Amino acid sequence: MPMPSRTEISLVGSLLSAMLLLSFAAQVHATAVFEAPRTFQKAGFHGDIDYTPQAESFVRYGAKAYAVAAREATEVRKHINAFLAEPGPDTLARARQAWRDARPSYQRTEMLRFFNSPIDHPGDKDIPPGPETRINAWPLNEAHIDYVEGAPGAGLIQRFDVPIERHILLRHDQASDETDITTGWHAIEFLLWGQDFNPSGPGDRPWEDYVPAGEAQQRRRRYLQIATDLLVEDLEAIAGAWRSDRADSYAAWLATQAPIEVLGRGLHGAASLAALEIYGERLSVPLDSGSQEDEHSCFSDNTLVDLVGNLEGIEFFVTARYEDESLGPSLLDLVRWRSPPLAGRIETSLAHARSALLNVPEPFDQVILQPADSPARRAGEEAAEAARQVAVALKAAAEVLGIDIVVPGV
Repeated sequence: MPMPSRTEISLVGSLLSAMLLLSFAAQVHATAVFEAPRTFQKAGFHGDIDYTPQAESFVRYGAKAYAVAAREATEVRKHINAFLAEPGPDTLARARQAWRDARPSYQRTEMLRFFNSPIDHPGDKDIPPGPETRINAWPLNEAHIDYVEGAPGAGLIQRFDVPIERHILLRHDQASDETDITTGWHAIEFLLWGQDFNPSGPGDRPWEDYVPAGEAQQRRRRYLQIATDLLVEDLEAIAGAWRSDRADSYAAWLATQAPIEVLGRGLHGAASLAALEIYGERLSVPLDSGSQEDEHSCFSDNTLVDLVGNLEGIEFFVTARYEDESLGPSLLDLVRWRSPPLAGRIETSLAHARSALLNVPEPFDQVILQPADSPARRAGEEAAEAARQVAVALKAAAEVLGIDIVVPGV
């Protein structure tokens, strides 16, 4: 895939223009895009609501979601290690499938962003920056990592004068351009699949790229191992930060905060994910640009699965469960007590968004190329708007609960 030309668009004007600005914000902390409230309780609001049960359920969700994401990332590492030990078509296929299998669990954690949580805290004198930018940053300039079509000598892997070491990958990560990504899910994705030139399926990097027969292959093997280890370590660290049984954890700190402030973080994260990411960056931007470079998981054709995982994270937070496991009293219970019609609206919006996403044809990279009036493009646009409506419903829920959240376009 050729290097994209990305244009910075001012955050003014129409909602579409606002969302297009966010097409380059995957590597930018949410606070750099908009200013979240310093407190989530609305000024002057004095309600008769006990938010404690729902706040505690939210923290349990964070702990559960990150624990599962970290555990499944270790499964990816196990299969990548097996592939590197015995390179071949079967071991590569299993490593790729492990990557696919682990993605939903990570996508479910993304509603735990957007409020300076451990994953995307901008950093200060006491707290280092969160690792989100080295976990899931995209779009990715493939030529920064390895060879691409027309440039067989491209990338760090081909620069034999530069050692492949952890500190080198981190030093070169987005150092001069935000698409010059060296770590995380999508770097690993590119290393497993390679560029995608297949209109009916994903990329197909040859397994022979990992046979330890030459210097480039040895460097590629080491790169994949380091990137995978970094991903696991980052997710394990975040999972630890959400554990309530650790006295110095983020979860323990949340327990000292007003419950309305804790629940406000959950609502802010869920609505932001629906509007900024699913609606804006991951659907509207590629559909508007017509560029396959703007697709989220463009090497593996896993984009629509990713988006369903994002939506599941929002749904699990709202209903206080993880898959079939109950995590306690839910936000939906609280909203239903306050406004039964609004609770029904939230449920309907989530169901419609899921249905709309499942109605988008696969692979998504081919939907991006369809004419604006094609059924496939209309399905993509309907899914985008359905995701925005989830955010609108969550914003309404915040209003009735006396919670102030700020999400552009909602």
